Amino acid sequence: MFHRVLIAGMGALGSEVALNLGLLGCESVFLADADLLEPKNIARSRLLREGGIAGHTKISCALDRLRSWFPQICWAGAEAEIADVEPEQFLQADLLFSCVDTDLARTEIAALAAHYQLPVCDAGLGGTSVRMGRVSWFPGMRSAACFACLLSNKRRAALLSSWESDIHACWARDRDDDRKEWTSTATMASIVAGIQIEVALSAAAGAGEAFSVHLDLDQTPISQTVSHRRSADCPLHAGAAGAIFPVCTLAKCRTCNDHFAPNRRVGWLRRWGSCPFCGSRDLIIGESVRGELAGSSA
Repeated sequence: MFHRVLIAGMGALGSEVALNLGLLGCESVFLADADLLEPKNIARSRLLREGGIAGHTKISCALDRLRSWFPQICWAGAEAEIADVEPEQFLQADLLFSCVDTDLARTEIAALAAHYQLPVCDAGLGGTSVRMGRVSWFPGMRSAACFACLLSNKRRAALLSSWESDIHACWARDRDDDRKEWTSTATMASIVAGIQIEVALSAAAGAGEAFSVHLDLDQTPISQTVSHRRSADCPLHAGAAGAIFPVCTLAKCRTCNDHFAPNRRVGWLRRWGSCPFCGSRDLIIGESVRGELAGSSA
């Protein structure tokens, strides 16, 4: 059984993973999600339905419920993306459950896992049908595949450039460009989260290679396991992951032409940043420095 785990993403899937960990009696669980609670989240999550208030953070609502239902477990969290969580959380963790919904977020998690050599159990819902799901195991070793290894060279380069380039326009639409048309239901979230926990429990006992379990309730057989090999072109295995996430030290607003110093991770600024003078999200990243993977820009 796990002693300390991280959960990235507290939507329908992440909520079910947290509930399962509570039932299993995990010693300590740390949650990370930067989003506010929306009505659709409340409708799809058993955890967030009771007492959940639209406009409040997912983390605060989730922690209230989890601490009430499972008081014997140490629950903590951050209203932040997983890449902005403090380093000690990764150093103390046995495993990271990835319950995010974009390739960019999964690639950032892969970079963190490579840096801290932390196993990741990732899962996703939907696809061409609401009755589909996927669970992937990534051992967190440089000799094994990570999520970025599964991408084409072109796709991987595009995602890595989103935090590698020093000068890049930040458009308001960028935040949603990477989202897939994947939907979720409370039932499928419960099924896939249960499989995610089971895969993590069994694979943590010694699975040294990456693999995915694909679930499709409309097909026969309903599940298929696929092995993954490390990509020779994936840069996350080079051992220099500590400098992957640059911090923006100077930005310019295209709307009012004012300059300001965000001192935030470039990836965060592109998804969440706005001009402190006029509120515009039409920003240019002018200067950046490379610091620690997490914590330096939180």
